[in-house]
Amino acid sequence: MSLLLLGKKDPSLMKALHRYKREVFKEGELSVREKELIAAAISATLKCEKCLEFHGDAALEAGATKKELMEAFEVAMYLVGPSAVIWSELIDHYIEDDE
Repeated sequence: MSLLLLGKKDPSLMKALHRYKREVFKEGELSVREKELIAAAISATLKCEKCLEFHGDAALEAGATKKELMEAFEVAMYLVGPSAVIWSELIDHYIEDDE
């Protein structure tokens, strides 16, 4: 089920999920940048392309560098194996230099 359809079928649930996300991703002991780097690495291990795109972009917007994303993906790869980072070319987008 897509989030779009879920929002149509159960808008109160989607509102609750958005409140939860805002609470989890607010500044705290970990910065938003650090939280988004963690989320991007977890997205890679889960092989969730939509999640990766969302949290990869959010990490960059929060000030993460592509080198930091690469290191986060390397941690994911260490824990899960190479399959954590070789399943999607989208990962390349987040670690390639903009030249």
